[in-house]
Amino acid sequence: MKAPHALIILGGLITSTSLAMAASSDALDEIVVTAQRRAERLQDVPAAITALSGDSLNQMRLQGNADLAAYVPSLSFDVLSPGETTLTIRGLGTSYGLEPAVSLYVNETPLDIRTDGYAGAPDIDFFDVDRVEVLRGPQGTLYGSSSMGGAVRILTAQPDPSAYAVNAEVGGSSMDGGGEGYLAKSAVNLPLSADSAIRIVGAFEHVPGYINQAAPGDYAVAQPDLLVTARRINDVDLKSGRIIGLWKPTDALTIKPTFMISEVDARNNSDYFSNLPEFTTAATYPSPQASRLEVGNLQVDYNFGIATLMSSTSILSRDVQTQSDFTLFWANLAPAFGVPYPPNYPSTDFDTSHNSGFIQELRLTSPTEQALRWVGGAYFSHYRQHSTESTNSEAFAGAIGQTTGPNLYSFDQSVIDQQTAVFVDLTYKIMPRLEITAGERYYELRDSLENVQSGVLAAPSQPLVHAKASGNSPRLVLTYHPLDDTTVYATAARGYRPGGPNVGLPTGIGCTLNNAYSSLYQPDTVWNYELGTKLEFLDRKLSIDLAAYRIDWKNVQQAVTDPGCGYLFVANVGTARSKGVEAEINFKPVESLLLTASGSYDHAEFTSIDAPFLQAAAARAGQAVPGVPRQKFNLGGEYTAVIADHTGYLRLDWSHLGNVPAGFGYNAVRPAYGALEAAVGVRTGHYDVSFYGHNLTNSNGILEILEGTTSSFGNTFTTRISTPPRTVGIDLKMHF
Repeated sequence: MKAPHALIILGGLITSTSLAMAASSDALDEIVVTAQRRAERLQDVPAAITALSGDSLNQMRLQGNADLAAYVPSLSFDVLSPGETTLTIRGLGTSYGLEPAVSLYVNETPLDIRTDGYAGAPDIDFFDVDRVEVLRGPQGTLYGSSSMGGAVRILTAQPDPSAYAVNAEVGGSSMDGGGEGYLAKSAVNLPLSADSAIRIVGAFEHVPGYINQAAPGDYAVAQPDLLVTARRINDVDLKSGRIIGLWKPTDALTIKPTFMISEVDARNNSDYFSNLPEFTTAATYPSPQASRLEVGNLQVDYNFGIATLMSSTSILSRDVQTQSDFTLFWANLAPAFGVPYPPNYPSTDFDTSHNSGFIQELRLTSPTEQALRWVGGAYFSHYRQHSTESTNSEAFAGAIGQTTGPNLYSFDQSVIDQQTAVFVDLTYKIMPRLEITAGERYYELRDSLENVQSGVLAAPSQPLVHAKASGNSPRLVLTYHPLDDTTVYATAARGYRPGGPNVGLPTGIGCTLNNAYSSLYQPDTVWNYELGTKLEFLDRKLSIDLAAYRIDWKNVQQAVTDPGCGYLFVANVGTARSKGVEAEINFKPVESLLLTASGSYDHAEFTSIDAPFLQAAAARAGQAVPGVPRQKFNLGGEYTAVIADHTGYLRLDWSHLGNVPAGFGYNAVRPAYGALEAAVGVRTGHYDVSFYGHNLTNSNGILEILEGTTSSFGNTFTTRISTPPRTVGIDLKMHF
């Protein structure tokens, strides 16, 4: 069933049901958001925003980016490695070597780190989170360069000087064909005085593995019978913690220091070969990965009466270390070196990525209740990334007569990204029900890159090169409230992303896009035109949010896989357009029943392709933008029943994701799939125990089809990543 059809049918059912329901005083929960840098009721904000409270996140069992994407219109993700994703909103995403197109915030800190082969957006645990806000469409005026497609804001629970409190969660699970999982999480709120408190949060989760490993054989065999050497190799340990302080020495002054840490320790990645038994890979060596994120922030707010000044100072550190099996890589490249095709040449590849950042923002915000409301400020960020790679194979080095040792490739690169900006956003109430918002951001971007390469696979080393750009990011919004519970808006907004220096392409191993390569690529920009409405009916028992948009995308940045040698580089490949509609429906006909539906239809395609890529037959105008599902939707419901002093509940959610084109100039398509989630449990004053199931239909939803010489052999097979198999478990939450 197509997403728009499903939403129309559900809307008809909701309307028919509502006419038969008796009036009730119970209504949908009201959510207050700060998406426009001030506190406002969600239904009054003239923007396409999905906001989920901490209670909703718990009840829906959403724990990170991948879970969130199933419920938010136009939000999708690509998997880089365990705990690492890239986010896409309305067809605008990112890939290897690029800065993000969707900004990820934890409180006031943006985690907008440039991607590389394995590091992307970190998956932040949603435990003890106050709410998550997803802003769809360009947010460049208020959020800067990496919010070209939108922004995801994770707003954690804050310290409370008024009461001691403890939240805790323990649980266990079993995966079909996999192992056992378990978790333990806790948050403690400690009042220190009448005006100060501290909140301490810690979490640990063991995610079971389901990938099996076999010894490599002849990669050209369509269905080889290989010896399994290890089972369930991709289990992962997730650890995180944070400490948030609060001190309010005066009514006007608030000081909040924060430190958070997040670690991912994966015994192996989740890749598997399509021509082997389900969820099986062929490798000589394991492919473990470890990542660590540390973030420190100091937020100071001072209320002058006529305005509130906010200062946010953040430092962050991000380290990712990966080992990969490169046996398949050398099987692909053997002919380029005149080596007869072998069964395998055992090989390892080691990657490291160290990222550090400093971010400072100053923001001055007017009071909310006045005819002219405004936000203005200044922003500065400085990110540094240092990446290394080393590929080693004694067998292949011997085969080509290399006598200097097993190292065949070494890579050492440093990248610096710096942004300076000033911005202002004003909203004026022209009439009691009509408002106009005008905003502008002026920015200057500076980037630099240098790398040193050596070995038989090396491209020419890149001496220090610089890129710089400047520009503006305006927005204009007209908002009309024809009724107290109705918002209609029209928006035009511009978003942007920095360009930068490029890595090189090697010579002599069959690369075919050398003429398309450039040492610098330019910023890309978008204009978004949007119409939307937010409606509430039946004494706020029914809410309907609708949005339609068109996005024009210039100088599209894209990671391009050279079809001849499998190498990646970044290029401005042409122009694209994304058009779509989004809908969110919430209906609470009676106190005991909540029905939800959300969906989107996104049509994102290239409108022109630059000549060098046309000549290389890499892509054509009219080809779909990679990584964007044409349609997606979610249908959910929760029923509660009070029995004595207990509340029993049953929750069901069905999500569907349409076909997804896999890559630029790459004809593979990830097929559509659906998944069913369910939970049944009992809540009391202090406890909540539930039995749950993830992917109860045991769907093999393909999340990624990997490209390049490390991921396939001719037309024999591809390397894929899929949703985990069916998982059932028990969970106990405690609140004191």
